[in-house]
Amino acid sequence: MTLMKKKVMGKRFAAGVFLFAALAATAASLHYFHHKRTITLGFFTGSPWDVPDAYTYQLIDDAVEKFEAGHPGIKVKYVSGIQKDDYSEWIASALIKGNAPDVFFVLPEDFSTFAGTDALMELDRLIDKDGDYDTSRYYNASFEFGNISGSQYGIPFESVPSMMFVNKTLLKNEGISEIPEDWTWGDFYRICCRVTKDTDGNGIEDQFGVCGYTWQHAFITNGVDAFDANGTRCRLNSENAIEAVDFIKEIDGLTKGNIVTADDFDMGKVAFMPALLSDYRTYKPYPWNIKKYTDFELDCITLPRGEKGDNKSTMSTLLLAMNSRTNKEELAWELIKTFCYDIEIQSEIYTYKEGASVLKTVTDSVTTMLSINQVLSEEGGMDIKLITSIMDHAEPDYNFKDTTAVKEMIDAGIDDIVKNGTDSRIGLQMIEKRVRSFLNK
Repeated sequence: MTLMKKKVMGKRFAAGVFLFAALAATAASLHYFHHKRTITLGFFTGSPWDVPDAYTYQLIDDAVEKFEAGHPGIKVKYVSGIQKDDYSEWIASALIKGNAPDVFFVLPEDFSTFAGTDALMELDRLIDKDGDYDTSRYYNASFEFGNISGSQYGIPFESVPSMMFVNKTLLKNEGISEIPEDWTWGDFYRICCRVTKDTDGNGIEDQFGVCGYTWQHAFITNGVDAFDANGTRCRLNSENAIEAVDFIKEIDGLTKGNIVTADDFDMGKVAFMPALLSDYRTYKPYPWNIKKYTDFELDCITLPRGEKGDNKSTMSTLLLAMNSRTNKEELAWELIKTFCYDIEIQSEIYTYKEGASVLKTVTDSVTTMLSINQVLSEEGGMDIKLITSIMDHAEPDYNFKDTTAVKEMIDAGIDDIVKNGTDSRIGLQMIEKRVRSFLNK
């Protein structure tokens, strides 16, 4: 064999080896692609409740790890580092472009908008055919928050009810040691009257009863049914609503023109302030992370009830939803359940998040454990009966298309009634007319 022939055969052999290697690599790649499918997840860094959040990724990573362990060959992918303030725009843009994640978290203020644009998968069919999925395990207000027009578009992950912060130190200094468990607007008003005063003798009130008490707190605690579930009908001019606005006028009148803010509460100058459970969990010194209120003892209780209502609260919920365009329905549903239905993952909310688990059994058992731990705290612990009772009796916050805009209209209208001393019935008639006109457009 000549040298030339040897070189040609050598090149052919090398080419054959290269081709074989390339085919083998392609086959391996196809095998990997076939067996290593991916599903995408959308979430944000930071707390949905606008409080400090030091453990954004821990629960996410734990849930993803558990899902992948239970689904060999499936990989969960997500984009990290999206801030909460940028998240709504990021998801909206991805939905428009058609490249949104298969499963993504939905902020409470975005849910009705996304559901109203067919961006979210209707989940009733998946729920009904899943024999292992029991919706009664959720708190009613949490689960109902994900329902629009009778159909479920979101599954609850984390909830926060509203409650009343109490400056116990201020009340004790004024000789007020106990507040009735089922306290009323009358109790609330009398205490606010008693503590509102000029403490430094300069002729100007510098200690107050309450800040941040709004029509939403008064409505929920006096049985005001302002909207239907779909937000298509509005009834603000009811006797219950009139009583609620009249009470807001009375409470506002105690300030004598002073503007009382959350900063005043932070400085220990205010007895009461409505807040969310997430605020209490974040700023209660033990066993959480931050001590915001250094000069007084902080506690929480229910909101006071009106004559026609109950000591109820509204509850806001962070949801998980499915992209209506996903081609991985079954996997997406399993991923949602890992976050929202798995006891172990839901329990981590009490370690890494600021709200409450949406599963009744988890909240009962975890808060029991925390309550026992907090016996060692000088400032006392979170009352298990109070938290579970609030969540059991809570109602979902208003959650229909244009909720934010409607709330702003009512805010402005009732603020005008209070400031100008307008007759509550007449004022509410005018607000109702404007809101109905807006909803009917």
